[in-house]
Amino acid sequence: MIPNERVGSLGDALLSFVSRYPGVHVREIRRRMNLPIGTLHYHLHRLGRRGLVSLRLLGGYLCAYPERTEGDAASIPDSMRVLIALLRQPVPRSILMELYLDGPAPPAALARSVATSGPNLAYFLRRLEGAGLVVREGRGAERRVRLTQPGPVYESLVKFRPLPEPQADRFLQFWSELHP
Repeated sequence: MIPNERVGSLGDALLSFVSRYPGVHVREIRRRMNLPIGTLHYHLHRLGRRGLVSLRLLGGYLCAYPERTEGDAASIPDSMRVLIALLRQPVPRSILMELYLDGPAPPAALARSVATSGPNLAYFLRRLEGAGLVVREGRGAERRVRLTQPGPVYESLVKFRPLPEPQADRFLQFWSELHP
């Protein structure tokens, strides 16, 4: 943001929220900030026209990103934007965390670990594969799911704080241990 240029108190609050939690989807912003959707879209549009925020449709979610992050001169790269948006969703975040912490796993064991159904797991695995984050290897009982590159997952987990949740989950605990 240009120094001393104000976008209004609601615009400032919205920009602060998006900067703190890049990749959050618009409906989640609406819930967290208790805003009417029309008001939210209006202010996001104003921030976008000023080059402060950008919106991107990822996996059926309209996600908001700051054009500059704290301490960075450049915007978040597209590949990182996809990963961050996926980490903002509970099931993909759980899958990525499980694979990061425990390594490759059979799909059935992964579904149990993240407390989701087989079809739901298959849906999210297709999305994660499409983003190049996981790969399924082997057949039958030998089938395993693994992270393709744990480095970017780790980097995103450390750099971009999770949304506060009413109850602590494994991700929040892990993140707080990495980033005191």
